[in-house]
Amino acid sequence: MTLEQFEEGLAYARNNFLEDTDTHLWLDKKVINEAFNLDSKEVLDFGCGMGGMSIWYAKNWDCNVHGIDIDSNHITIAKALQKEFSAKNVTFLKKDILDIDSSKVYDIIFLNDVIEHIHPLCLLEKIIHKLTELLKPGGIIYVSYPPWQGPYASHINSVLKLPWCQFLPESFIVNYLKKHNKKKVGSLEDNLLKAYRGLNKMTHEKFMAVIDKTNLCCYYRNSHTILNQIRGLENRNLNIFPFIFLVTKEVLFLKQAEPDAH
Repeated sequence: MTLEQFEEGLAYARNNFLEDTDTHLWLDKKVINEAFNLDSKEVLDFGCGMGGMSIWYAKNWDCNVHGIDIDSNHITIAKALQKEFSAKNVTFLKKDILDIDSSKVYDIIFLNDVIEHIHPLCLLEKIIHKLTELLKPGGIIYVSYPPWQGPYASHINSVLKLPWCQFLPESFIVNYLKKHNKKKVGSLEDNLLKAYRGLNKMTHEKFMAVIDKTNLCCYYRNSHTILNQIRGLENRNLNIFPFIFLVTKEVLFLKQAEPDAH
């Protein structure tokens, strides 16, 4: 990682921590603020990236936060952000979640814009099973991601400048990215083409198929669309055809399913 990349990543992480509206995480912050009190909680930020949300949890509540990511560059930047804002109740660790000791358990586990990057889906299944082992009884797993049908799911809108560009022919997208590829801060997906190829084209149906293989159930779903900006539609869940193509982010709360009374 070059100094320029480090400074770019740190600025990005700093913005994700400080800003409530001028960040792609604005909806997560709004939902979390309204739904949770993290005081005295043990928090796992899985796929913490460059640490902006981990620091946000730690500075807004009296909680203990563990941020875990497999990308060494992300963790380097997260630790720099932690030092900059003197967040003492955060620990960042570069580690594969499947290698984490299950003796440490958490009240709430956050996955912000993570699951769409886990490929193949059989690996996602293993990870979700692992996260259930790390969850305290009565604990919650929070998941957010941009679904594949939505306008910004491709993660390459900054280059193609087109919503729904994931529906263009695959050969066109790959060739275009090869000509207009950009370096990324990560040590694993270190360019835009790798990041695009690493997407698993996640949809709500795909993710629910994974959850159905666990002891988890989904008890809250917020399908945020661009129509929610219209007065009177702010809180409407428009997740049926054809509105699914307008969903910018899915937010789900998962918990352990109640034992079958029968």
